[in-house]
Amino acid sequence: MSCTTLLVGKSASYDGSTIIARNDDSGSGTYDPKHFVAVAPADQPRHYRSVISHMELDLPADPCRYSIVPNVVPNRGVLAEAGVNEHNVAMSATETIAVNPRVLAADPLVALKPAVGEPGEPGYVEETPGGFGEEDIITIVLPYVSTAREGVERLGRLLEEVGTYESNGIIISDVDEIWYVETIGGHHWMARRVPDDCYAAIPNQLGIDSLDLDDAFSEHRNNMCSADLREFIEGNHLDRDMTSFEGSPAHFDPRSAFGTATPKDAVYNTPRAWYMQRHLNPSEDWDSPQARHTPASQDLPWCREPERKITIEDVAFLMGSHFDGTPYDPYGTTGTAVTRHAYRPIGINRTGHMVCMQIRPYAAQAYRSVMWISYGCGAFTAPAPFYANVVDTPAYLRDTPGVDASTDSLYWTNRIIAVIADAHWYGTMNLIEQYIEDVHTYGHALVKHTDASIADDADALEGDNGTERIAAVRLALGEANDQMAQWLQGRTQRLLNEVLYTASNLMHNAFKMSDHWTK
Repeated sequence: MSCTTLLVGKSASYDGSTIIARNDDSGSGTYDPKHFVAVAPADQPRHYRSVISHMELDLPADPCRYSIVPNVVPNRGVLAEAGVNEHNVAMSATETIAVNPRVLAADPLVALKPAVGEPGEPGYVEETPGGFGEEDIITIVLPYVSTAREGVERLGRLLEEVGTYESNGIIISDVDEIWYVETIGGHHWMARRVPDDCYAAIPNQLGIDSLDLDDAFSEHRNNMCSADLREFIEGNHLDRDMTSFEGSPAHFDPRSAFGTATPKDAVYNTPRAWYMQRHLNPSEDWDSPQARHTPASQDLPWCREPERKITIEDVAFLMGSHFDGTPYDPYGTTGTAVTRHAYRPIGINRTGHMVCMQIRPYAAQAYRSVMWISYGCGAFTAPAPFYANVVDTPAYLRDTPGVDASTDSLYWTNRIIAVIADAHWYGTMNLIEQYIEDVHTYGHALVKHTDASIADDADALEGDNGTERIAAVRLALGEANDQMAQWLQGRTQRLLNEVLYTASNLMHNAFKMSDHWTK
């Protein structure tokens, strides 16, 4: 999948939360309807089989409850995409990335090998299953971990033992830490902890630009990797650093060793990272001929400190952005017809959803995690908050039709609004902006009210496994989610009405004279 990721460390966020956000974008010309579902332990498989690669895996017998935002149509597997479990561990999978041919030659991807011939016939060869991929990762990792580090360790073991058939970046977070894992070939991997005071802006490109191998092979403070990564680097001559000593530096540049830096990257990937950094560090020179970094720069840092603490609104804007305020904005009036379509925007037409997962240190564990969810193109919608630790999810976000458009569904309503408003950007942009402000305002207020209303009950649960009280808190969170969904449905329907009316009056066959006279 082609996606965009933004990670915000707890000291870089406005309220001390860890924040991870990702657009899940379908491939060119395709659209994947999404829905929001809660998975009970009883519904988690104990034996798992991948749809794409036919990989089979026995899973532990003690999964926990978790909520995800997967594809509606299961033709390519679960594709859970974004999720939070009851231990307040969040995952987003995956940011599709690319590794270079030297890596793929040294550690090939573990692809499905179909059977040859028919059983019993001469020359028949049995099918060889492949590794796992985006469709599987959250399902086989998230229900079995209680911290982000545990998530990295479990994912790493599975990569080494089973392997993967594709190159991906995976985000795992808890209330204290955010880890970003990148796969390297079929069985190798590395992980960096996002510094608390930094953000990381990641397009579809292997991004980690520094890895402390000494730390990765000792204390794991901020770095982890596969058990034989040093030998893999040395044995396959992958390190390209001119200053390295005997091919085994403590710090080395994995982006140059494992990644790509192609002309396609400079059109499709780096401009997105450039725009996110431009927005979050605005005092720098980004636009003059003397600017250190341009949209085509291949040396943008993987993470950096923002100039101001980052809010949910910052995340929502960036994940729906389209080079606003630059000559590269497809809706803009500056630049030229060529520049306005030169680069791939973050807020693209084929976004299926954006999920921003906020894990809040000041909230009790029972209601600590909030999933800010939007469906469809981010330029025309806004994420609304939903508590993760629930038994069920609102029908407006859960019961998305897989094929037929329906205004009973948030996904399809947002898709319809975007198609209408796109053709009439300047006639409808004020309506869209007001909708975004209203959703964020109502959402923040509802979360604040719900937190306060259940604080006493939830605080009593700390260290307590009383099933009745846990069930009561989950019920209250579910009711808050239903309230959010009910309000959101009404407000989104109103936006559809407004956009439809405005666009109807702007049709090319409009004519002001009418045979209906009013006094």
